[in-house]
Amino acid sequence: MERLRAAVCEDDRGERERLVQMVSESAPDVTVEAFGSAEELLDAYYPGKFDVILLDIYMEGMTGIRALEKIRRIDTDVVAAIATTSQDFALESYRLRAARYLEKPVSGEEIADLLRYVIRKKESEPHYECGSADTRIRIPFDAIDYVEQRGKNLCIHLGGGQEVMVRGRLDEEGHRFPVRYFFRCHKSYLVNVSRIRAINRELMTFVMEDGENVHIRRQDFFAAKRVYEQYLYSIAESWKAQEKGSENEDQ
Repeated sequence: MERLRAAVCEDDRGERERLVQMVSESAPDVTVEAFGSAEELLDAYYPGKFDVILLDIYMEGMTGIRALEKIRRIDTDVVAAIATTSQDFALESYRLRAARYLEKPVSGEEIADLLRYVIRKKESEPHYECGSADTRIRIPFDAIDYVEQRGKNLCIHLGGGQEVMVRGRLDEEGHRFPVRYFFRCHKSYLVNVSRIRAINRELMTFVMEDGENVHIRRQDFFAAKRVYEQYLYSIAESWKAQEKGSENEDQ
């Protein structure tokens, strides 16, 4: 099964720990990040960071519904589930495309059902597939950090030290990694732009989420820089639109 990345946002510490434990026990390969407020979640959030987020509605400060409104303005794909003690916001949560509206206390079976839904969704998403008729390897594009040419093999880096080695050459396989997600920054490297966190000008590398450095071909450095800046610009514009929407709603 593919690795799942989950977020739990709940201001009650005991309930937060209980939800984290249930999520951790409901799938064999899942990482869970916990947040004590909607503000903390939004500070850490960017599109593609999580496969699923579980939000409490009633929290100190910003509500879970308000946080989901902000998230939806920049990320329409992440699976969201609302946990609450009331049915008051059921229609609102579905307007924001929440996959589940869970009344507290949330049960382990409800969490397991949610994660099964997330797994099915991930399995239907755009992916890279290769191998023989008997053995197929299928990797969602959003799970890939970067692809590295190693001799006659492609090493697909999935983050967290995970690697998948397959036969092939970037010159032949590169077209199967769409430019919507990836940029060929070096003859030996293809990078997922959404996983880049900085550019090291001295080393001429992209710095990835987990601190790995991906080399940039010298003659392609400015093109690489432009691609990354365009990605950052698109995120900034999404946030500006979000803030503008918030100001209009407050007026």
